[in-house]
Amino acid sequence: MALVDRRDAAPVLRVVPFSFAQAFGHAPTGVWTAPYAVRLAGVPGREGITVPVGANVVMAAAPRTDGILRIGSLDRPLESVEVPVHGTGHHVPGWAAPIVETAHALARLGGPGPGADLLLHADLPDDTGLAPSVPLSSATALAWTALHGPRLTALTLDALLRNTVDPPHDTADGNALRSAALCGGDGHALLVGSAGPVGEQPCDLAAAGLRMMLIVPREQPPARGAAASVAASLRSARDEVRRAGRMAALLRDGLMAEALALVTATQRARVPGYGGSWADTDPVVAAACRAGAFGARAAGGGTAVAAFLPVAAAVRVRTAVAAVFREQGRPVPRFLTMVGGAAAGAAHA
Repeated sequence: MALVDRRDAAPVLRVVPFSFAQAFGHAPTGVWTAPYAVRLAGVPGREGITVPVGANVVMAAAPRTDGILRIGSLDRPLESVEVPVHGTGHHVPGWAAPIVETAHALARLGGPGPGADLLLHADLPDDTGLAPSVPLSSATALAWTALHGPRLTALTLDALLRNTVDPPHDTADGNALRSAALCGGDGHALLVGSAGPVGEQPCDLAAAGLRMMLIVPREQPPARGAAASVAASLRSARDEVRRAGRMAALLRDGLMAEALALVTATQRARVPGYGGSWADTDPVVAAACRAGAFGARAAGGGTAVAAFLPVAAAVRVRTAVAAVFREQGRPVPRFLTMVGGAAAGAAHA
């Protein structure tokens, strides 16, 4: 039975293939999901710990034989894209760039002819600090290889994308986060090195009664604060690699609270590779931790913050953070709460 007809399927898994058929005039071949991801510790491009989170891109797809790539989004109904798979120089809106770049890279591995119709929905808006390129590229890679081959394991596909797709523009950490999306999940954190995944440790937020809360400002303040010196950045990077090792050991021993407390240490250390927004997020991190979060830090890009907290502390954290924003004369932020996610894959129900 097709997903669109499954009464027990999640609503989004029914809406996306239904909308695909309405948009393109034929049913999709399949539906794939890929999660957003966040780094817990470590330095972009070096050793670290990443986890997928419970927010996804859902993508329906069907093959074409004319070398054309057509892309639609339920979140941007007026911005459809149609480009040659093997063409270059065509204007593509920023949200679709990771999809087009991934399809172009994978199409080069085959002969001329294959194309695809794609329709997607993203659970998160683009300003949450979690790079949308990660689930978009991951879902596209899974859909494309399922439609046109070659059929690859998640690890092999991850390695292939590292070597064929240009680094994304919305994060300094795209390769490691995409590894988490493709190879992580199932209650584990993924240990990632410069060349790909190197292991995993247990990190089941839901089973531990924990949540990740994304605190997303409704407006972005101007960047401020001087950049750290090269020497300070190098020291911070070395310390952060060691901190990631300590976090891995704590997770292995089941000490979730102690492990997640190190997330705040990353914030205080001003780890390089995440832009210049540390100072803007410091008051939010401090308020979240005072209110009961085990650890918190800048989520990745912009001034969003990811806080890790017990379910019982959620109201206290929201109240404390909202007070900080009011004191600054800023609108109260959005609060998005989620658990860990599953690895990218085909949707079946």
